Amino acid sequence: MASDYGDESGEKMLDSFARFAERHGEWAMRQRASDLHDAFENAKQSARELSCDAAAPWEEPKEWAKLDMSEFQAFEGYEDIKEIVEAKLRAHGVEPTWFADQETGKEYLLFRIKDAREVWNSLDELSREVEPAAEKAAERCRQQAREKGRLEDERPLEQRAEEAREASRALEAERAPGLERDRAERAIETRVK
Repeated sequence: MASDYGDESGEKMLDSFARFAERHGEWAMRQRASDLHDAFENAKQSARELSCDAAAPWEEPKEWAKLDMSEFQAFEGYEDIKEIVEAKLRAHGVEPTWFADQETGKEYLLFRIKDAREVWNSLDELSREVEPAAEKAAERCRQQAREKGRLEDERPLEQRAEEAREASRALEAERAPGLERDRAERAIETRVK
């Protein structure tokens, strides 16, 4: 995938999605991909605004800009996302710096104002790469399942658990009332001997 995108961010994204799908299932991974796409779009818009603000002649030029990454911090695997963003920015010639504000708990991506357009382009590319990476990760997971000789159940874990509880209750209801008594008597007999 790195060759598909010309840098390593695409491969990192694919690996991140595949690991997430293995832990949480394909449906959860696709939901995460959709949310991540939205976060990249929001960050792209913020970077674009910073780019436009930097060009305004009536303001004093700033040297640095900061992009709030709190939307990304909410994601499981935030460190993976940071690596993906860093790889894409470096591919565009931008050297990112991270600043963690201890008071607010937020983290910011710092970059030079002159690089705002490249940051915007990088985030745009990442938002477009999310869906293809999610598709490839899903296919990779299905392929691994086929190789193991089984297909993964794509239903959410909560739904599978509820169906298992219902099946257990049905089995309990079918169980003969005297069966429990027989087991209890055998247990007493075993302890007595």
